[in-house]
Amino acid sequence: MGRKEQAEGKVLGLLVEATGSSDEATMPFWKESYYSLVLLEKILCQFPDIILEKDLENIWEATCELLLHPHMWLRNRSNRLIALYITVVTDASREHHEKQLGTFFLMKPSRLFMIAVSLCCQLEAQLSLDDAVSSRITQNLVSSICNMHSLKEQREYIDPHNYWSALGESEQSLFLKAFQLLDSGKEKGIFLSLISGACNQSDQDDSKDLGFLLVSSLLKKMGKIALQKEDIQMGIVFNSFRLISSEISPDYCRRYASQMLPSLYKVSEGFAGKVISDDMKQLAQEVCDSIRNRLGNQEFIEVYNDMRKNLKGKREKRKREEKVMAVVNPERHAKRKLRIAAKHRVHKKRKMMTMKMGRWLH
Repeated sequence: MGRKEQAEGKVLGLLVEATGSSDEATMPFWKESYYSLVLLEKILCQFPDIILEKDLENIWEATCELLLHPHMWLRNRSNRLIALYITVVTDASREHHEKQLGTFFLMKPSRLFMIAVSLCCQLEAQLSLDDAVSSRITQNLVSSICNMHSLKEQREYIDPHNYWSALGESEQSLFLKAFQLLDSGKEKGIFLSLISGACNQSDQDDSKDLGFLLVSSLLKKMGKIALQKEDIQMGIVFNSFRLISSEISPDYCRRYASQMLPSLYKVSEGFAGKVISDDMKQLAQEVCDSIRNRLGNQEFIEVYNDMRKNLKGKREKRKREEKVMAVVNPERHAKRKLRIAAKHRVHKKRKMMTMKMGRWLH
């Protein structure tokens, strides 16, 4: 057995054993997984021709699981490896045009969806991200979502019920786990109705399109993260929106715009419900302009006005409900106002501390 095979076997044993459980109770043993990933990356950089070999599929599966590990170092190292895999697959698909993208292990829709959902979970959990980590998360998010979109035209992918029936148990469980992590009851309900065959496939509604449902669910989740988290997460999401809109066709960009534009609109127009820095407002406006250039001025105005109309209707409905609550249940209304005020004070204090730290560091 050569040195390459010996090292590969060692990584397999360490990584698979270390990823058997990744909850808080096993946090003291994170080093085994981390140094296994470091060794794996060195081997793959030395022997890049083995990255797409079938024998390494269980290693890539374990690496994807570590995207959700509680330890930040493991998540970041896993991101590096996923980025390496996607780069190699992209180069391979360019050289061998006859080979379909979905034939590669991590390029199957179930795994791409799980990778993208895992990255969204990282954004929710991770408070501090440096530029290199942010760039890698953005790269992997954009690649996984755009590759998932490119697979949606495959014949077996168009009929959700038949597509689901043809999947193995492991791929089915990945979809279900990803939707559970996504924490989106409405989209999960539509997904279950699609794969069960309950939805009428002759209906041309976008929500009945499995590929559209997967991508739009992710974009919607990313928009929520941008509004709920800090500037660094917002920057990752908005830059991802810019890149995704530039890589897909104008027709699909228009269809996905209803998931991307609300968060951009709320930030740029001051409806985010929290203090937004000038840099983020400028970025949101730049991404809006990028989408406008992609769609064309008239198409963009139609989509943008529809989105504003829907959001205005939701705001007015919420205000009416608040007025009713103030009369029917004044105590609950008062507690709600106090919670909102406390939340704003905490966010403003955090923002001031961040600005002070920035001045001290410079």
